[in-house]
Amino acid sequence: MNDILGAGNTIANYVLVLVAVYGSLFVVMRYGHATVEPAFRKTFVWLYFVYAISVFIANYLLYRAGVMSFLPWLNNFFHTFIWIGLCLNFCYAGSYNRPLWEQFVFFFIFSFVVKLAEHAILGTWEFGNFFGIPGNLTYMMGWSLVDGMTPVANAIGIRIVAKFVDGLVVPEPKII
Repeated sequence: MNDILGAGNTIANYVLVLVAVYGSLFVVMRYGHATVEPAFRKTFVWLYFVYAISVFIANYLLYRAGVMSFLPWLNNFFHTFIWIGLCLNFCYAGSYNRPLWEQFVFFFIFSFVVKLAEHAILGTWEFGNFFGIPGNLTYMMGWSLVDGMTPVANAIGIRIVAKFVDGLVVPEPKII
C-alpha cells in the first residue's frame, strides 16, 4: 500500500491535497481568466493528454535513473493528471499570450507551492539534491524551475504539432 498511497498516507491526505492545494490554486488561476476560451479548447485537450501521460511516465523513469524521489502511484497520478494536466494547462490557457517571463513566474510559483504542500501533507518530494546541488529545498525548487520552462516547451511543441493537427492555437510568445 505504501507504493500506492505513500508511507502513513490515507485517502484523506489526498482529498486535502486535491481540495486545499489544487483547488485553492485553481481558484486563484480563475481570477485571471474564468474559462478556457473556445478557440483554445482543442489545444487544451491535446496538452492535457501529452503532459498527463508523458510526465506520469517520466516521473517514474527519473526515479529509476536516480535523479528524482519515488512518487507513490496515487501522488504521481494526482500530480500529473490533475495538477499538471488540468490545473497548469488551465493556467497556460489563460497566460499563453502573456510575456514569457510572466508565464515562467506563474508556473514556477504554482509548481513550487504544490511541491511544498505535497511534501508537507504526503511526505513526498524528499530527495537530497537537484543534480548534485545539495538540499531537499533545492531539489523542490530545481524541479519547479524546470516546470517554469513549460510555457516555452508548449510554444515549441504546439508550433511543431500544429503542422499536422488542425485547430490548435499556436502561441506567439512575447519576451517582454
